[in-house]
Amino acid sequence: MYLNIQNNLITGARFNVGARSPYSPHKTLELILAAMGNKEFWVDLKGRQLRITKWAVPTYGDIELNHEIELDYPAEVIFRDGELCSIRKVIRNKIYVEPDPPEALGAGQAINVHSANLIIKGYFTDEDLLYIEAAKNLGIHNYMLSFVEEESDIIEMIKLDPQCKIVAKIESPKGLDFVRNVYPKFKDRVNLMAARDDLFINIGNDKWEMLNALQELIAADPETILASRVLTSLQKSLDVSLGDLSDLYLMSSWGYKNFMFSDGLCFKRQALISALEIFGQFVEKYQTS
Repeated sequence: MYLNIQNNLITGARFNVGARSPYSPHKTLELILAAMGNKEFWVDLKGRQLRITKWAVPTYGDIELNHEIELDYPAEVIFRDGELCSIRKVIRNKIYVEPDPPEALGAGQAINVHSANLIIKGYFTDEDLLYIEAAKNLGIHNYMLSFVEEESDIIEMIKLDPQCKIVAKIESPKGLDFVRNVYPKFKDRVNLMAARDDLFINIGNDKWEMLNALQELIAADPETILASRVLTSLQKSLDVSLGDLSDLYLMSSWGYKNFMFSDGLCFKRQALISALEIFGQFVEKYQTS
């Protein structure tokens, strides 16, 4: 690990099962669990999140996804760094796009698909199921579920691990509908996450709706975790931006008190150390609880 996990500002950590590991799911979780001490450890499952399953070279390589999908045309796919292409054809879990993406697409890369009627078939991936089994064998029952949109997503998780504690990641308009219509049934055992990166991409053309969504989530669950786009200016410079400081202050004033740094920030040692220092200063100055 890059730093001492016992830092007082860190209440827990997660493992994104989409990340590469040279070990089996059981060994991977076992090694991380040993380093966690008394901190909470969460297994972040991919669920409905669309990911590319193998390297695809523009023009010559098929773009294969981890789920079969159906959609209405016109449809678009957004790749890493906001690169956008039109989807011309879908055959089960393969998509054909125009124009070709400018660079090769890496295995494991997450994508977002926009369509008036997108259907993603199935919820848990095969890899998710392997990690759930490994987690149960190690006595781990904390799970973060990506792209929660339906009641069946929660029910299926409870069936797989009746002792589970769930954080439902809200990343789409359908996820917001879940919060409005279904979430009250599960408030006693499910918390929410405002997964801002994907939610902002998927919110629609009126990006101002993002602010309403963030207020709606914290109203539904006062323990909602604010995730993604937190202190991300530090990924490029060790000088924090005014925008990032203002964001922390606004989100805190709306009631957010649980924050999660992104993978991109955590992968950079010095950036992560700086983020913790700045977050500590923020808590000292502005957060009373």
